[in-house]
Amino acid sequence: MCDGHRRYTFVVEAVDAPDALVRVLTLFSVQPLALASVAMAGGDGRCQIRIETVGLDSPRAETLRRRVNGLAIVQATEGRARPQT
Repeated sequence: MCDGHRRYTFVVEAVDAPDALVRVLTLFSVQPLALASVAMAGGDGRCQIRIETVGLDSPRAETLRRRVNGLAIVQATEGRARPQT
């Protein structure tokens, strides 16, 4: 894997809707990446979705973060690069 491709962790705060996970993951499905892990926890009408990816470069990761943040059910999205392990 080239130096421009890293592991990214996206933390998404969203409304706890029945289809929240599917809506968010749909945006990831059209990207050239591998999902390393996905976790979701909810309560009090909100949920947090944590998605770890491998294979994105910085510009694609930022574009994906903005697209996820643009979903109507999403309240906030954070994306962080992590060193490859």
